[in-house]
Amino acid sequence: YLINVKLQDAEKDEVLENLVSTYDPQNDRIVIGMTNRGPRLLTFAPILDLGEIPLNDIIRYLLKLCEETMGHQVEMEFAITLNADGEPGGHFGLLQVRPMFVSRAIVKVDQEDLDGPQVLLASEDVLGNGAMNNISNVVYLKRAGFDEKESHLIASELEVINHSLVAEGAQYLLIVFGRLGTTDPPFGIPVNWWQISGAKVIVEASLPEMNVELSQGSHFFHNVISSQVGYFSLKHFSKHKIDWEWMNQQPTKKESPFVRHVKLTSPLQVKIDGAHGRGVICHG
Repeated sequence: YLINVKLQDAEKDEVLENLVSTYDPQNDRIVIGMTNRGPRLLTFAPILDLGEIPLNDIIRYLLKLCEETMGHQVEMEFAITLNADGEPGGHFGLLQVRPMFVSRAIVKVDQEDLDGPQVLLASEDVLGNGAMNNISNVVYLKRAGFDEKESHLIASELEVINHSLVAEGAQYLLIVFGRLGTTDPPFGIPVNWWQISGAKVIVEASLPEMNVELSQGSHFFHNVISSQVGYFSLKHFSKHKIDWEWMNQQPTKKESPFVRHVKLTSPLQVKIDGAHGRGVICHG
């Protein structure tokens, strides 16, 4: 199990030998290791720079092997267990490998593109890259009457609409409050991926009464990347707002107590600039 302790406590347990550097105030420099007295800095320099274990070589080898096997760039998760008593070496464990399907399209979104009368929403915290102009369905949680205590019911309502749209072969924009896929209902909507699998663009927005750390797609990272789903994070105190007035004026296709599905007469224009982390969605 894991426990949260201060660096001073970890030093007493002798687990920092291969992980830290030390600030030398007399010479105003950072020294690798713990031989000097002074504040400890968690830099992993003994591993990365001194090669106490061949981590760089291991990662390069595994990345090359996995990318050749899967045919795409990959993201790896791994863990290292260092030998006890400061002995060199340890055990490397590969936990997970995920393909990273990244659009090669060059999409540029400038700061001035994030504001304007046609902007439905914009964010400077996005995941993905590319442009879309074929999304005419929007599924969103209704701001009025939203109740995080009913998050399981909201998940069921999303599932019903998603099932209908998937059957039609229609992709959609999904806008929710809080963390999507959380296991803690007060922090967001506890859905599984199959309940929202038709969403091509997902927006997580916080609320003044639900000021949680947004997931940025972490709960469904593999699905988001492999399906090339655009992911927008939008905090309630951001200067960029959702145009709820325009949204609520659109014709309703299906509505439940907490969720509304609208069908637009003109498709949305979605642009995601992965290089700069900016994205914008405009209506016609």
